[in-house]
Amino acid sequence: MRALDQLAIETAVPVMTEQDLQHMRQANRDFERAVAANDTSAALAADDRYHAVPISAADNPVLSRIIEQLHPQLHRILRRKFSTLLGGRNTIEHHDRLIDVCAAKDARAAAELSGQHWSELGGHINALFDTNQFAEAADG
Repeated sequence: MRALDQLAIETAVPVMTEQDLQHMRQANRDFERAVAANDTSAALAADDRYHAVPISAADNPVLSRIIEQLHPQLHRILRRKFSTLLGGRNTIEHHDRLIDVCAAKDARAAAELSGQHWSELGGHINALFDTNQFAEAADG
């Protein structure tokens, strides 16, 4: 997902409109409210809306199809991450920074920032595995 998202971001940034950025900002505010309310389903829905903007703007049907195919597996992992609120606050801040970089039309920096976020997410997921929280969720 890291590489796919980076490709989407780098392709999308040059063509993103102010309306696209507004959609990302609104989705991130919705995400922030969902995290504050401990509402995992709403957080995932808002996160999906946020990430859908650059994927749509990239206008690459093959990229969109591959991401869509990976989405169910990714959602299972993200549901567990958000249900523990692991990284919720820093995700909001990352989203805000990414919007700023996209607005500045710096495609390379936006792709790099996106990659850093996915790497951090991987670290959170590894922490869940290391503390056996995924196994606990499956048992519960």
